[in-house]
Amino acid sequence: MKFSLSTGTLYVYPLRTVFGWARAAGFDAVELVVNPEAIFRGGKAVRQMATEEGIEILTVHPTVVPLPGWRERSGGMDRTISLTRETGAGVVIMHTPRSARLDEDEGLAFRRRVDAWQPRLRESGLRLAVENKAVRSSTDLSYALTPPERLRAFADEHDLGLVLDTTHAGTAGEDLLKMQRVFDGRLVNVHLSDMGGQLWHLPFSRLRAAFGEHRFPGAGDLSLADLLRALAVSGYGGPVTLEVHPFALRFWWPPAVRRRLAQALGWMKRAAAG
Repeated sequence: MKFSLSTGTLYVYPLRTVFGWARAAGFDAVELVVNPEAIFRGGKAVRQMATEEGIEILTVHPTVVPLPGWRERSGGMDRTISLTRETGAGVVIMHTPRSARLDEDEGLAFRRRVDAWQPRLRESGLRLAVENKAVRSSTDLSYALTPPERLRAFADEHDLGLVLDTTHAGTAGEDLLKMQRVFDGRLVNVHLSDMGGQLWHLPFSRLRAAFGEHRFPGAGDLSLADLLRALAVSGYGGPVTLEVHPFALRFWWPPAVRRRLAQALGWMKRAAAG
């Protein structure tokens, strides 16, 4: 497997800085999260910058802030796919629709977009992958592609890759090893972060909920080490991408960021080696 860093984890920093820090810490690659700099520079320039910093862009993730024209559910995926092609990445990630059915409304529109994109993507060698959804309400549970088995069946039907987000799985109460088995054969990326753990020092329940997700590996309650060992044993060769909350890396202090990146990667490698 390859160890990757999500640039969204350090969204406030210039991409060159994030690329350099990732490489210095020992990461093999990055997942590019679409941001204003990537849009302004264009994919080819971002790819060149990554090459100069000695890091590979393996995957591209849609914007995580509502950038005009780039929002995933408002037509922005077409632009994201074009940008991904320019970067040379092999996988572009998308998210499941907020719909209980796939034959009407947003669910039907989602299916039609996937069907329209797939022929063009196959020609270019770009893989479209869909990520498992976080569950924070009963409504989220009712969506058609929230259950991992249904998501796998949809991926089989439409020849999609799958992305396993460990915190999203944790919010849904899913067992990580079971999800790894369900996704096996179509897994193209793992978004690694922890969830839960000791948060007694935070004063409000909403703060505890917010900071209890996408935590530093080993800080929470998820069986991340077991998952990494299982991936290594299975021969998984794709990226495992560190995708933690900026606070988990102490983003406000660059020396701490560099130290935390190295610590996270060391933890991931030790866990994978068993």
